[in-house]
Amino acid sequence: MNHPHPPPSDPLHTLRVQADREGLARCLAWSVTACAHLGLGNEDSHALRLAVEEACTNIVAHGYPAHAPGPLSLAFVVPEPGWVEARIGDQARPFHPDEATEPDVQASADERAVGGLGWFFIKQVMTEVDYRSTPQGNCLRLRRRLTAPPTACPPADPTAPAHTAP
Repeated sequence: MNHPHPPPSDPLHTLRVQADREGLARCLAWSVTACAHLGLGNEDSHALRLAVEEACTNIVAHGYPAHAPGPLSLAFVVPEPGWVEARIGDQARPFHPDEATEPDVQASADERAVGGLGWFFIKQVMTEVDYRSTPQGNCLRLRRRLTAPPTACPPADPTAPAHTAP
């Protein structure tokens, strides 16, 4: 049985976790499941998962004070045909993307500062990136115009172990 794609703007599912290593693992697993459910091709799936991993890793590593993780949410939306969007929310200290320095990707690995490539990668693989910080928290929207139309989800493999959304 094929699963219908969610209608535009209807979140596939919102995962709510603590912004710690276990929560990060659940976000990454959910991104794999969501991309498969949405029928994304390899290129689109890889790009979306990379951007989500980078953003969530940064929230876990830098957003909250050490040993005091806070909430992290992740939702996937089909805002319109041919597009996919990941929405990542947190209540960590605000990130200021306009203050992020552009890495010198022409420099050798020895000359380049450690870190700082995550935001660069996110902007490279996403069509649109929107970050907002309000008193209620932060919201990062990662939008991608699909390079290939989504495919119908394959039928469930009855021999595969059962898996539910994290």
